[in-house]
Amino acid sequence: MTVIHSVALCLFVSMCVSVGESHRILAVFPVNVKSHNIMFDALMKGLVKRGHVVDTITQYPLKNPPPNYKVVVDLSGTSPNTVNNFSMAFVNQFLKTGGTHSLAHVLGNTVCNLLGLEVMQTFIRNLSKDVTHYDLVLTEAFAAHCYMGFGHLLKVPVVAVSSAIEYPWITNFIGNNDNPSFVPGPDLFVFKDLNFWQRLQNIYYYYADNYRFNSITEKVQTDLMRKYLSPDIPSVREIEKSVALLLVNSHPVIFGVKPVTPGLVQVGGLHIEEKDESKLSLELKKWLDESTDGVIYFSFGSMVLIETLPVDTLKSMYETFSKLAPVRVLMRIANEKKLPPGLPSNVLIKQWIPQQDVLAHPNIKVFVTHGGLMGTQEALYHGVPMVGIPLFSDQPRNVASFVDKNMAIMLGLDDLKTDIFSKALNAILTDPKYRENAKYYSKLFKDRPMSAMDTAIFWIEYVIRNGPNTLKSPALKLSWWQLTLVDIFGFILLNLIFGCLCIFYVLKLLLQKSKSASDKVKKQ
Repeated sequence: MTVIHSVALCLFVSMCVSVGESHRILAVFPVNVKSHNIMFDALMKGLVKRGHVVDTITQYPLKNPPPNYKVVVDLSGTSPNTVNNFSMAFVNQFLKTGGTHSLAHVLGNTVCNLLGLEVMQTFIRNLSKDVTHYDLVLTEAFAAHCYMGFGHLLKVPVVAVSSAIEYPWITNFIGNNDNPSFVPGPDLFVFKDLNFWQRLQNIYYYYADNYRFNSITEKVQTDLMRKYLSPDIPSVREIEKSVALLLVNSHPVIFGVKPVTPGLVQVGGLHIEEKDESKLSLELKKWLDESTDGVIYFSFGSMVLIETLPVDTLKSMYETFSKLAPVRVLMRIANEKKLPPGLPSNVLIKQWIPQQDVLAHPNIKVFVTHGGLMGTQEALYHGVPMVGIPLFSDQPRNVASFVDKNMAIMLGLDDLKTDIFSKALNAILTDPKYRENAKYYSKLFKDRPMSAMDTAIFWIEYVIRNGPNTLKSPALKLSWWQLTLVDIFGFILLNLIFGCLCIFYVLKLLLQKSKSASDKVKKQ
């Protein structure tokens, strides 16, 4: 009986400790981009596994939600569908109007307007009546920073998550101002030492992007927060500075080494898990296992439709793939009816493909990708070299970073209908340097003191335990001229000029007196 009582007591204490460490988190992810939510969903699942309770506002509710995960506001259907909905014509149009301007408007101000939806307003009104107590707000750092205002409303810390690289306006509000003299910005595709002209270009982009984003978003998002959250809420720029922690989907192996403050934590590859069970169907697994000559995996992600490429481009791709046989090709195609006839026999198309499981298969030799950060990280993790065909946003820079490491080749869309595509695939397949480098950087990417998930959850719990100000950088209290030491160097320069002037006038006076004395001597 004593042993049983002891075991029961241990279990009771364990349960008490577990309950004591459990926290209630409001996760607000209203952006209608599926690839972003891959990271957010993984993080929320990880938090739930650690015993926390997560209430979420999302465009993509989980199909099989775990216990302690609850959708409090379902935004699905409130924004235009982006999954399997980007034709190449749309991509070309986006490129004409893309950049910081479009990002701030479309994924910033427009998303903030969702605060005015009745389902959102009902939830916000009920927050003051509801006895539910939240310990933390988790939201995205990208462009719709109005949702960080939930932290002010609930009087709890805010942890922001960036599923992309940290743009200049993001690093600024966490006090981790990148030094443009040696930290390449998102508009610069150079990853080694910058020469003078590259530094000049880099500093222009750094301040220009900051100015554009802030000028487009400040008034609009501040007004929307005051209208829909609270009339006494500070400006969106002040709300950004209240963020206690920034988790960024980055890693030094991908974009290079740079100094970071404790408030910015790099958790690149957080969504990549070591799985106990594969999601490969028996049919697909058998096909991959039998592909002993190798497989080229081709996907443009969850948004862009490969089948909307021009027919002559698709026909040229068919010819390229046919010549590669017995090497096989696996393609993600949302609607095979839109493909022209003549698909080669060594090509298998699927509407949905479990990408991580496919990239983990030993017979995958090349990944043809649009260069999304999630997919390129998965290829890096599994040591698969790439042919990158970037379309927009951060994709060109993502691909360029792997080209710099000799584990990828970058092409344009027009190259798909020429021999350049065939040469690129053959180079990856036959030149061992690409696979060797992919394996080497995969090893570096995995070599960490803790997994990305454990790192993220540790720091989230740290903020809950210790409050929102423990990781704050003093840089947040300084203006740009103080951070760049313009005032200090200006003061030193003025003193040097003043000192030189004093010396000049003293010498001039001494010379005049000497000359006067000399003239008197001559007269005498």
